[in-house]
Amino acid sequence: MDKYGLAAIMKDIGNFDMDTFLGRLSFQKTVYLLQSFDVYLGYGFGWYLHGTYSPALTRDGFAIRDIVKKMARVKLRFTSAATQDRYDRFKEFVEDKKDDPALLEIGASICYLTTINLEKDKILKLVENKKTYFTEAQCARMWDELEKHGVVKA
Repeated sequence: MDKYGLAAIMKDIGNFDMDTFLGRLSFQKTVYLLQSFDVYLGYGFGWYLHGTYSPALTRDGFAIRDIVKKMARVKLRFTSAATQDRYDRFKEFVEDKKDDPALLEIGASICYLTTINLEKDKILKLVENKKTYFTEAQCARMWDELEKHGVVKA
């Protein structure tokens, strides 16, 4: 993904902020979740202190910081109808979570842990125990939403 494409996506989603730790955390989790919806932007992620993390994405985030600030609001359209549909489903999913780094972290953590073939109950317990303020209800609700969108399967 080129830097202008990434900038346009982040401007469209509307939660891009590289000036604070929580903003950078939200950026990382937003992109990871977007890729979990099969809108692949080319970033590889590993597991770090706050869950999913990509050093390359952090570098690109700082590189696009000024571009996003100066960019006018865009109506983002993908050339592939299938990709556009997945992006639209992602935007619907993230709309009420995009300004809540904890919910984004829960969602990204669930998605990541499903890639290592753990069972649902074990994943939810691991995510819940990751932070003292993650509740069982938040984790279960996030799983249900991700499952509704076809991102995870029980």
